[in-house]
Amino acid sequence: MNWHFLIITLSSFGILSVALNFLLIWYSKNTLSKINEIHNASEAMSEIFSYIDAYRDHLKSVYEMPTFYGDQTLQNLLEHSGQVIEYLKKYENVYSFTQPELEKMLLEASEEFEDFEKEEEKEG
Repeated sequence: MNWHFLIITLSSFGILSVALNFLLIWYSKNTLSKINEIHNASEAMSEIFSYIDAYRDHLKSVYEMPTFYGDQTLQNLLEHSGQVIEYLKKYENVYSFTQPELEKMLLEASEEFEDFEKEEEKEG
């Protein structure tokens, strides 16, 4: 009778161990897929910021052309671009997950926009 108890106990622990291993594998798989989703979202956000930053730079170069200098519409677009960058800065912890140097780029872009606004105030 002692052997039966030992066999039943060891079998129960074996089944419990297998079940816990499957549970751990399932949990790990789900966690890794969520981390992958965060990574993909981070990459997408940094790409969006890069496009917006390039757009702002292009708009600024057009605004500085003699033909368009002082144009109110372009000035408003530049200000709006700066506001979008400021809005994106709120979410920098998401997209700096994969690109730590992006925080530096955001800071530089923000400073450039502030400098541009100060120049406009002096001229206007």
